[in-house]
Amino acid sequence: MRLIQFVAFSVFGISGLLATAADRIKEIAEISTHRQVGILEIADKDNPLAINAFCMNADGHVVAACGAGPGEIRIVNDQGEITKSWAVEVKPEAVNVATDGTILVGGEGKLMRFSATGERLHASDSPHATKLRSSTAELRKEAVANLTRKAPSLEDRVASYEQMLTQLEARAKESELSDAEKRVVEMLPKMIERYQTQLAEQAKARQEAGEETEEGAETGPSEAAIAEQIERLIQSKMRISSISSDASHVYVATRGLTGYGYDVWRMDPKFADGKVIVSELRGCCGQMDVQCCENGLFVAENSRHRVVRYNTGGEEITTWGKRDRTGEDGFTGCCNPMNVTFHSNGDVYTAESGSGRITRFDANGKLVSYVGDVELVPGCKNVSIAVSPDGSKVYMLDLTRNHIVMMQERVEAQEAEPKTVALGADQDE
Repeated sequence: MRLIQFVAFSVFGISGLLATAADRIKEIAEISTHRQVGILEIADKDNPLAINAFCMNADGHVVAACGAGPGEIRIVNDQGEITKSWAVEVKPEAVNVATDGTILVGGEGKLMRFSATGERLHASDSPHATKLRSSTAELRKEAVANLTRKAPSLEDRVASYEQMLTQLEARAKESELSDAEKRVVEMLPKMIERYQTQLAEQAKARQEAGEETEEGAETGPSEAAIAEQIERLIQSKMRISSISSDASHVYVATRGLTGYGYDVWRMDPKFADGKVIVSELRGCCGQMDVQCCENGLFVAENSRHRVVRYNTGGEEITTWGKRDRTGEDGFTGCCNPMNVTFHSNGDVYTAESGSGRITRFDANGKLVSYVGDVELVPGCKNVSIAVSPDGSKVYMLDLTRNHIVMMQERVEAQEAEPKTVALGADQDE
């Protein structure tokens, strides 16, 4: 009966939740400090590239990491001009500006430092990449575990739904079902069919991977399947999720050498002497944003719906946030906040990938203001944000639409109309 009530709530109760969320969105819009005033499409029409991440330099210009590898760093002003660009040999997955004005880039297990004009000053393998290549035994163990993992939850769910359907159909012969129960009866066959299809696809995939013989006897994955899985793990774990620095160190967030958590590595300005200072962070969809300022390291630990503040040695100072559908007392969606950045005074801005919400806190997690909601395609993804040097403008990445949304303080842009700026393209077109 509890499962019937749960399914019925999923069908009918969501309308009430949506109404509550809609009311809260309206309230936040009324008290937001900024409003959306422009869209920056960073794309040279002769060489269109995807935006992977971006930050902002001291001049208030966007510094964007673009392309799938080899990629490109592009510096762009608010007038739509690409003022400088240079190539990088890998996919640039993370970018940041150091305190001395140099530009840090990370991607595919590589770390690079460039001058503000694009001269490469240092380059090295990320310390986690070096460790990863020597972790043969651990990678093999993880690969085998992935290939042999079963899905009992799907099987249990199908069995539960089948049992529920049988019970409801039996009751329908004896008495009139409620409207909610009738809707559940209509939904269950489709749900059962969907999960049965998934189970069949998983069984086929296991068989193709060599887990079963034609007779169905367990034999374990083949060496070829294990090697392929190890290569996939390496490619996934090589990714640089974020990069930042203070005057003494560089910090990068990466997947853990084993498992599904994330680590924060600290190293010197030339990317040497790397060591893990924070581990087992929980992130979704390959996203873990770690940024530093004079107040320490700030982590957008999205799967735990919180921001965590550490000192530069990796010791936790404070944490704030919780999961909240309305966003009134926490962060919305399945996995938020996704990204963080800072005001010049040390305040922390958080970005949410589902609602497009940007919120401002002080360094200890006290709410300062709601910045506003950006119009973006929802989804679990990187939503890089940056704040102009004077704090009047806030920028946020819409990865799906491949553009950056610009917001401006309401007191300075009461009558501003939204506009699209095609960066790098001819403005007359």
